[in-house]
Amino acid sequence: VQYMQWTSWYAIVPIILSTMGILSTSFIIATFVRYNETPLVKASGRELSYLLLSGCLVCYLMTFLLITKPTGFTCALQRIGIGLGFAMIYASLLTKTNRIAESLRQRVEAPSDRRFISPKSQLLIAGALISVQLACTLIWLVLSHPGTRIHHPQRLESILRCKIDDKSFLVSLFYNMILIMVCTYYAIKTRRIPENFNESKFIGFTMYTTCIIWLAFVPLFFGTHSSFEVQITTLCVSISLSASVALACLFTPKIYIIFFQPEKNVRKLTMNSKSLQKTGVEQCANHTKNRRRTRSNTTGIDNE
Repeated sequence: VQYMQWTSWYAIVPIILSTMGILSTSFIIATFVRYNETPLVKASGRELSYLLLSGCLVCYLMTFLLITKPTGFTCALQRIGIGLGFAMIYASLLTKTNRIAESLRQRVEAPSDRRFISPKSQLLIAGALISVQLACTLIWLVLSHPGTRIHHPQRLESILRCKIDDKSFLVSLFYNMILIMVCTYYAIKTRRIPENFNESKFIGFTMYTTCIIWLAFVPLFFGTHSSFEVQITTLCVSISLSASVALACLFTPKIYIIFFQPEKNVRKLTMNSKSLQKTGVEQCANHTKNRRRTRSNTTGIDNE
């Protein structure tokens, strides 16, 4: 009976990528904890940032579960961990983009209304989104008990695998695909907001790259079905790349400013600056002009 061997290059390459990702994520977490009270870290949403980084760690750790010898326990952890890691990342990103959109809307339309943008509200929203993924996974575990099976791709070949087919695995990621699409929509929607909110630009880069990775992953995953080693390696690398994109696009600029441009880590360059207020007033004025034009056109039509 065959299964993935730790000494195989099919396992060594994803292990190296995963280890580098774990070390990078740990370094970023330590940096954020060290500079936890600085304006840059506060403006980036500390709570959601820590949740997102935890999701990246879960994704990197999945490589070791996917490579290890399949058992009922490891197969159950794979089902839970992959969906949970992605849900933690994309629920955090979706909540971040929604917070940016809501902050701008409230500054323009209702300056005194501060609902749903406080740290506690943001964590509750992200937690609710993640709980949906967990609930679906638990239902899946009840309906289809985890376990192992012997796969026979050829007459004289026996492969030990988890008792799950490829289509069911992709269906289990459907909710995360919805989170990615909605988050991409919000990233596009908030792409033209003030430069002070440049985190939305980096979120946009993250989501565009993530969409490319996921679009490439599906045909690769099914196309490598004939070789279990290549398929597992493809899955591990895709998961690690999804987490690495979030780390590189979202946190590298912040780490660079913290260590190499500390003069920019001040309150006036974060979200609450005058340029945001100016842009909010301009958008409000444009909105009022458009409404007046619409009323004028409607009145002209009625008179005719």
